[in-house]
Amino acid sequence: MKKGFTLVETMMALAVMSLAVAAAMGLWILFMYKTQRANTQVELDMDVRSVIERFRTEVRNTARETIVFYPEQREPYEAVSFALAADDDGDGLMDMDAGGSNILWRQTVVYHVWNHSPYQMRRTVFRNRSPLASYADRYNQVAAVVMDGEGEGACLAGERAYTSVMFQNLFTGRLWHATARFDGYSPRPNVREKITFGSLPLAPGAHTVNFKIAGKNPDALARRLRLDQVTASVSSWPVEAEGCQTAGVSAGPLFVGQGLSSAAYGLTAATASNGDTLSLTLFNDAIEERVFIGEGRNVSFSNTVVRFDATNAPAGFEQGVYVTKLDGQYATAWWGSVQSEMASDPDTVGRDHSGSADYLFRPPTNLVLRIPVLGSYVRADGYGPVFRMYKSFYNGGLAIYDPAYAVTTNYASPSIEDGTPLVRLAFYQNGVKKASWAACTEGGVDLRPDGPQHRVFAGQGFLFSCRMEPGTPGSDGIRAFDVTSVPGKEWVCWVLPGGTAEMAMQHDWSGLSYEPLYRKIMLTNKLIMPGLVCMTVNFADAGEYCSHVFDTRSQTGAPKKIAWEVDAPANSSFKLYARGGNALTLDGFGIEDAAAWQDLGEASNGGGFAGNTGRYVQFRCLYTAQPASAYPAAGSGVGLAGPYRSNTPRLRRVLITWAGEEKYVDVSATVLKGPDCGIFTVDVDGRELVQGVTMEIEIFKDVRTQTSKRERLRSAMTAEVEPRNSGK
Repeated sequence: MKKGFTLVETMMALAVMSLAVAAAMGLWILFMYKTQRANTQVELDMDVRSVIERFRTEVRNTARETIVFYPEQREPYEAVSFALAADDDGDGLMDMDAGGSNILWRQTVVYHVWNHSPYQMRRTVFRNRSPLASYADRYNQVAAVVMDGEGEGACLAGERAYTSVMFQNLFTGRLWHATARFDGYSPRPNVREKITFGSLPLAPGAHTVNFKIAGKNPDALARRLRLDQVTASVSSWPVEAEGCQTAGVSAGPLFVGQGLSSAAYGLTAATASNGDTLSLTLFNDAIEERVFIGEGRNVSFSNTVVRFDATNAPAGFEQGVYVTKLDGQYATAWWGSVQSEMASDPDTVGRDHSGSADYLFRPPTNLVLRIPVLGSYVRADGYGPVFRMYKSFYNGGLAIYDPAYAVTTNYASPSIEDGTPLVRLAFYQNGVKKASWAACTEGGVDLRPDGPQHRVFAGQGFLFSCRMEPGTPGSDGIRAFDVTSVPGKEWVCWVLPGGTAEMAMQHDWSGLSYEPLYRKIMLTNKLIMPGLVCMTVNFADAGEYCSHVFDTRSQTGAPKKIAWEVDAPANSSFKLYARGGNALTLDGFGIEDAAAWQDLGEASNGGGFAGNTGRYVQFRCLYTAQPASAYPAAGSGVGLAGPYRSNTPRLRRVLITWAGEEKYVDVSATVLKGPDCGIFTVDVDGRELVQGVTMEIEIFKDVRTQTSKRERLRSAMTAEVEPRNSGK
């Protein structure tokens, strides 16, 4: 018997099959919706990442000073513009200028939001970037791109534009600049750290840089603010913070010490709570030199030094802290009273052990007497020396020949060996050169070099020598030198005669600073040989200082002026020469198209100079010291012709000014961090600084769900980028 499906069974099978198919179709449709959603999310993420990564790469390769935001000072911004280099020569590297020191910025890139349907993120590139465009030109260019949506009508001289759409979708895009907020805390005091706060366009003239306290590090003890140098000019040349005009909280010089601060002083502000503000006035079109030698400076000099001037401490910087002046010092570096401390061997030449600590010598014919001057008595920057002796009425029969000195480092057993370079000394009296010892009259006799002075460095000292020949009794009348009539003594002293005759007889030399009492009636005085009173170290006779080459970065040919502050004592001289040009030498230390120094006349204080329309400027100083006819202890003779150089001109400040133009400027400072310093923000004239760029992008796309409802998918990324080629 045949069997089959009944109609009921068939209907039931079809119903089950329909349910299975319906379930499968539902799952398939759900799978398709989910796949479409996932793919859409991936596409959104890829669009965001593509834009962000390209933006990050390009901003990282630009320079902070080329960044322009639109609209100005109104965050979030609608557009940002910056410069990019190119590789026109195909070597895989950014193209550089002929000197190989600066990047050639050949493109301008503008990222901007097109706020019209369809909403788009656009990128406009201007090729053949105009190198002479001002900040205002760049800003107007970005504004035109935002308004027109493309750059064809915004090209500057020689440029051509191309605009592309990065993506087209519903999105939110924001552009920000990084906040200039910095922490001054350090566990150690006066830690110098140079910080670049950011950039912004500055017009010519004076600007106010504001430092505002915003908090403090949890480990900080207070909210102090201390600065060393500040930079806010087109030239990027730093100025000393303590030399700037200040406003806001009270501030004054802080003595930090040489080596810890660029000019021994920093500026400390009495900031104590959040909101306290220190304001400094800086000029965009000026270069001020007060330090003369320091980081990044290439100078040349002869017989000149740059150092902290202790004569001005603790005065403010306006009175001068660092100066350039002649090397050496006008000071008595050694007195005869220290002869007993010398390292000679007195027992080989005779010594009175009866109570005197001084050395005793018998002066035979042709005695060479060596008196070492220990290094501890010579300052490390000493020039000279001048040896001072006394000649009495009664020692005229003693002849002195061949006075000389040598520089030594041998303090243990000082001597002048054969072959040791000697500097010959000449006899001077009251500033007048004498032919010999015999030609000198009673009183002080100065022995000084006839030729160039020799510098003594740390660890060195002078060694003095001369040849003595005593006459026989009666050979020079009553002025004969008689060494045989000393009652009870075997020898006589080579010491400074001074005080009274009684003191001399008792070998009491405590009065060595007194004038000697030489009289014919004091027969005992003939027992005293001529004494080496002291040694004086001089300033160098003359010297020069040639400055760093300053880059004003002014390309408009604006004439420059130079002014200076100098302390020039009477009878000294100071001359300053200045020059300018537009091309550096290959080593960067000179100006190739500038006049030679020997062809220049003196510059006038506050006036122009040769080549002053050039971009690069440089100055040179010539010094001569103040003469004196008397050594320091005499207290007279300053400004009179003589063997001594008693003072030197001191250059304290040089100022170069010109009529500047508006340019993008990096604002930076060297901060003196410490355990009591706070967190601060910086602005210029109330305007925030551009340190870097932050881009925030969030993309939206609506998709339908299985229930025909709309679901909004989102993808967002943020990039904070700081340019790495600033200043190049």
